Amino acid sequence: MTNIWIRSATSPNAHLRIDSSKVTGFNGAGSGTVNCQYYGPGSEPQNQAGNDEVFLLVPTADGTAFAIRSTVSAHAYLRMDGSRVTQFNGGGSGTVNCQYYAQGTQPQVAAGNDEVFHLVPIPDSPAFAIRSISYPNAYLRLAGDEVTAFRGSGSGAVNCQYYAPGTQPQWAAGNDEAFYISAV
Repeated sequence: MTNIWIRSATSPNAHLRIDSSKVTGFNGAGSGTVNCQYYGPGSEPQNQAGNDEVFLLVPTADGTAFAIRSTVSAHAYLRMDGSRVTQFNGGGSGTVNCQYYAQGTQPQVAAGNDEVFHLVPIPDSPAFAIRSISYPNAYLRLAGDEVTAFRGSGSGAVNCQYYAPGTQPQWAAGNDEAFYISAV
């Protein structure tokens, strides 16, 4: 497992944020808050206790995919419900929050598991897209253009975006599905 941060390629001061403080038990619809946090030019999230912008990249047991776990809570994993993501929507759709896993367990590749993803390299760029295993046309979307100052509870919007079969996010201005992922 590797500690990482995830930053928008389009809004370079906006980092993915997982507030796992309300993730206290399994909830079919998920719980917790996933949004963005501001880090100014030249600063990045640090590996310190209580940092909602640092995660563990956890490979699945079969090594074909990964989950994203909060470093604040050993029980909170990023969850992306793309079941209603059926067409491209400029503002995105779907639900992104967290899911609880008991100590010693973690998400695995299985039908209906909303906590497992593929990293998809974006051609001709250093960026990646994050695609759902359960909903292969749903990609993580981070709208961070309004993330202009550090706020304790975060800001911005995180949801999903649809890409038709055989297509994926590209390297282009305004692409909210392109991310830089870096080890802390």
